Amino acid sequence: IAVDQHGESVDIYDFAMQGKIIAIEFGTAWCAPCQHLSDWLSSGNEKIKSLRMWKKEYDIIREKVDKGEVVFITILYQGKLKSEAASYETVSDWHNQFPHNKMPNLADEYADIHRWIKPTGFPCVNLLDENMRLLTTSTRGFTEAFDILSGLRPIPTAD
Repeated sequence: IAVDQHGESVDIYDFAMQGKIIAIEFGTAWCAPCQHLSDWLSSGNEKIKSLRMWKKEYDIIREKVDKGEVVFITILYQGKLKSEAASYETVSDWHNQFPHNKMPNLADEYADIHRWIKPTGFPCVNLLDENMRLLTTSTRGFTEAFDILSGLRPIPTAD
């Protein structure tokens, strides 16, 4: 359970059982690539495409998120400073900067989710199936998740 950009408590399990893949981006407000990813998903800004890990096939992912075919959740665990825990203000500011009515932004105020995934780089995107089982276990980047979301790789079966 985490606070979202509207100040509401959200249980991540509320997104289960909708017949959709759930993409969870773990990040921080200070992370430039996280900002580029949210800016692309929000406004279509193509700055993220300058990253060497970007593939043209990923372009379809934004459309899938916009159409609600994929649930994309951004979870921030730090604010604008590395010494600052994410809070309601962090995710509210994030949403104001990168608005998207189909993308919840959640604050991992106590770094509970961060300790679960243990990301080593940001953004760190992983996929869950509709039953909330991990389909990917990446600790950094978005390549594995985006290869699946774009159709470059098949959707794995959950263990």
